[in-house]
Amino acid sequence: MRLRRAAGALALVLLPGVVAQGPAAARAPASPARAAVPTQAGEVRDDPELTANLDAVLAASPPDTCLTVLVDGTPVYRHDQDQPLVPASTMKVITATAALEVLGSGTRFETAFVAPPANADGVVDGDVALVGGGDPVLVTDGYRSVRRWGDDVATTSLDELADQVAASGIRGISGRVLGDERRYDSLRTVPGWPDRYAAQQQVGPLSALGVDEGYELAPPREESGPVRRVRADDPAASAARTFTSLLRARGVLVAGDGASGPAPAGASAVATVTSPPLADVVDRMLLTSDNRIAEQLTKEIGRRTGGGGTTAAGVAAIAARSEELGLTTAATTLLDGSGLHPGNRVTCDGLAAVLHHGGGIEGMVGPGLPVAGKTGTLATRFRGNPAEGRMHAKTGSLNQVSALAGFVALPEGETATFAYVANQAPIDPSVRGVEDVLGAVLGSYVLPCRPSGGAELVAPLAPYASDVGTLSMFPLQSVLLPGAVLPLHVFEDRYRTLVDRCLAADADFGVVLISRGSEVGGADVRTDVGTRARIVQAQQAPDGRWGILALGMERLRVHRWLPDDPHPLADAEDWPDPDPGPDVAGALAGTEARLRRVLALRAELGEPGPSPTVPVEVDDPSLASFHLTALAPLGDLDRHRCLAAAGIADRLARLDELLDEEESVCRARLAGY
Repeated sequence: MRLRRAAGALALVLLPGVVAQGPAAARAPASPARAAVPTQAGEVRDDPELTANLDAVLAASPPDTCLTVLVDGTPVYRHDQDQPLVPASTMKVITATAALEVLGSGTRFETAFVAPPANADGVVDGDVALVGGGDPVLVTDGYRSVRRWGDDVATTSLDELADQVAASGIRGISGRVLGDERRYDSLRTVPGWPDRYAAQQQVGPLSALGVDEGYELAPPREESGPVRRVRADDPAASAARTFTSLLRARGVLVAGDGASGPAPAGASAVATVTSPPLADVVDRMLLTSDNRIAEQLTKEIGRRTGGGGTTAAGVAAIAARSEELGLTTAATTLLDGSGLHPGNRVTCDGLAAVLHHGGGIEGMVGPGLPVAGKTGTLATRFRGNPAEGRMHAKTGSLNQVSALAGFVALPEGETATFAYVANQAPIDPSVRGVEDVLGAVLGSYVLPCRPSGGAELVAPLAPYASDVGTLSMFPLQSVLLPGAVLPLHVFEDRYRTLVDRCLAADADFGVVLISRGSEVGGADVRTDVGTRARIVQAQQAPDGRWGILALGMERLRVHRWLPDDPHPLADAEDWPDPDPGPDVAGALAGTEARLRRVLALRAELGEPGPSPTVPVEVDDPSLASFHLTALAPLGDLDRHRCLAAAGIADRLARLDELLDEEESVCRARLAGY
């Protein structure tokens, strides 16, 4: 299969990381003149080369997959575009668009402190209230510090409201602070959500008065462990208790403990605090895929449109607005605003229509979308891929969903709008590799009327069985882990032959670590455990050199090295991890906590590496253990020891030891030893 020449060079080393994106100052409105995606399947501009490339992407995708691609509004590819599929978090582009249109990009949420008049001594007789205005980003300064959020994260400070109350002259309150959440209903979740969402902290409890994302901070379970977040059963009461503590810390004496309840009759506003503009809040929601913000906005949409502050009223208003604009079909089913509900159904044409309606990369939702290889949920994806820096897209991930929808700035100035949704129970982890290839196809796409004139790419995408038996091998002085992407610049004749053979036969090759010697010229000592790799993108220069992008597929074990012919060969077989048992989730969580502590300490020391808040969203335990290994600050030998561990538990135990050693070193450096 032939792909057009990629833009940009391939780098050799990829390390995950997060670069925060600043909030947008303004949001361009959608143009009423923009048309929705045509609904007739025949209305597609034909480009045989692009069609062949995207057909290959679909051939490697699950059967229940749709794909729609537009270039400057004109459909260029559509596959099962009307099939209703579970969208996961790509639903948030619909919620974001509706929120900006219904509420307005400049809207701010207001939280008020109301009280009866104070006496001459500055004492309020009776109860006072904290009245929620639905602010989804209301936090305390302490919580913001624990979460390590910088100034680029849109938040509203509850401490600022407490400062205003203390400055108002109030010195004491004889009653309690009540948390008034009556703006919305009191449902904390959405009916139909799996119970595990709360335990996994996928989303905090919903409330018109929710502080600190609906969580309370609790001490670590063990010394030097992370501060814990505990879900608040009654968010309004929790907010009232938190505000009581803030007032007391500022010298305002409050007699009673905080509780939930309506503001007392006759109370008036003493102080208010307002959120950043809605455009900034939406940017944060899209960038980090914040489920709670999406659900809070859905309730506010319901209230503003007259149906009340409920999820049901909000999704009804979103659906009605989308239908009015011609952006949804009869197959569309909206049950929440975040995409967490497994009963949601959208089509690829519908998602593409919403994005196109919004006005492109600089339009309504474009500025807030994660950027491939740079920001948000795409910070560690598509690095070294032609889509890096060009793709602005929303991810979608559930146990049965992998989805991607957004925009790609094409090499010659056009904009591709696309929606890809794959459903499979459970979703195959390799679908992420398919999305990498989709990014490469779109990121390097040049319209037929403007030929690129460069060397071609070759990307074999047809499904094929794993290699067992004789396998071409590529020893390197670095480690490839399953699930990771490996860019390579191939210039040695013998390895150019390896690439030629793999491409011609649609075959995989093995990658192992060189423990001694060099990868150039031979005479190297190779390890016997490595990773089977699959070429997903290849570019050949006029002088015959190759630039390839390979995906780590499965761990392998070498049984016997064979004579080079002309490149290394070995008898090898896949070596999957054994069943990890029921305790793996706890072990993974413990290792992740250790890793985040180490990354936070290294960040404090100014060391390069991933952010301590880097997303870790891998459901498969084996791939999750490899992902944690990839994020850890390890040398290649230590990373290889983790790869070669007998199973997940052994890998995590080894990684824990290495992280504990690194933590001790970091703490000693910070203490000045």
